[in-house]
This record gives sequence, C-alpha cells and structure tokens, in this order.
Amino acid sequence: MARGAGKFKTKRGGGRSFSRHLTLDENGTAVSTDRRRRDREEEEDSDEEESEEEEEESSEEEEGGEAGASGQPEMTRAERREMKKKQAAEKAKANAEEGGEGEDDDDILVNPNRVIKKMNIADLNEPRQLSRKEREAKEKKEAQDRYWKLHVQGKTDQAKTDLARLAKIRAEREAAQAKRKAEAEAKAKEIEAKRTATRR
Repeated sequence: MARGAGKFKTKRGGGRSFSRHLTLDENGTAVSTDRRRRDREEEEDSDEEESEEEEEESSEEEEGGEAGASGQPEMTRAERREMKKKQAAEKAKANAEEGGEGEDDDDILVNPNRVIKKMNIADLNEPRQLSRKEREAKEKKEAQDRYWKLHVQGKTDQAKTDLARLAKIRAEREAAQAKRKAEAEAKAKEIEAKRTATRR
C-alpha cells in the first residue's frame, strides 16, 4: 500500500501577503517591511540609545559634585528615558504647530513625478482651452437644449408623434362623450314617452 508524499508535500494556497502596511522612507516612497531588517534597525536604535545614556551618565558623574550641591536627586535610567520621550513629543508638537500638519499631509499625497505647468500672466487673460471631456459635456448640454426648444415648439419627430397621439385620444374622448350624451337624451325621451303613455 502506497503512502502519502510525506512531510515534504507541496502546499498550495498559502496565506495572502498584501502590501497594505508599507513603511515610508524620508522621501515618501514605500519600503519593504523585512522583519530581519526591522529587527536590525531596532537593535541599532537600542545600541544608540544605550551609548547616549552611557555618555550622559559619564557626563553626569563628572558633574556629580555640582548636582549634589544643587539639590537634585539622581534620576534612574527609566526616568531619564521617560523625560527624553516627553521632550521629543513636545518638540514634535511645537514643529507641528509652527509648520502645520496639513502641509505635511499634502506633501505626502502629491505625486513627486507630476509635471507642473508654469502659468504666465498672458495665459490668465486668454480663454482657457477646454479639455476633451469638458468640451464633449458642453456640446452634449447644448444639443439637449436645442432639442428641447424644438420639442416645445412641436418641431421634433417625437413631439409630432406625441401631438398626433394626443389629437387621436382627444377625438376618441369627444366621440365617446357625444355618444354618451346622445344615449342620455334618447333615454330621457324614452322615459318621457313612457310617462305620457301611462297618463293616457
């Protein structure tokens, strides 16, 4: 009896990996989110932070005598980190208030490869040439307006057929009304004749 393909069986239809959560570099271009690269960057960042903290500690140790004289208690490493984060957040807020966040968003959304046409003063005075889409829309609207004017005047084929149909319906209604009137008159005469016959 033959067994299956074993543990090295090919798998089909694995998980989907969409590029929804892309990271952007300083130019605003999408960069692949490679896990190993991210881990490496995090390690480098942590190394930099540690080296900065060591430098600060050494500078604080040198100024230790002065710090003791001023009366400030020595901060722990965690407290220094929190203070750094708060200062960075305050700086970011100050920059955002000065520059405005909307401009940054616009810079990100604008296509850097887009060609920007330079406008001259003479171009502003001249009538702007319409794009194909705008021109077609304008022509279509003008044609509809012309057709509607002719339709109201009764000069279009559709208006003529509508008017002919309305005239036919009107004639039929008038004929039906005249017939009903004649029947009513005949009935009235018949009733009158019966009354006169019963009186005799």
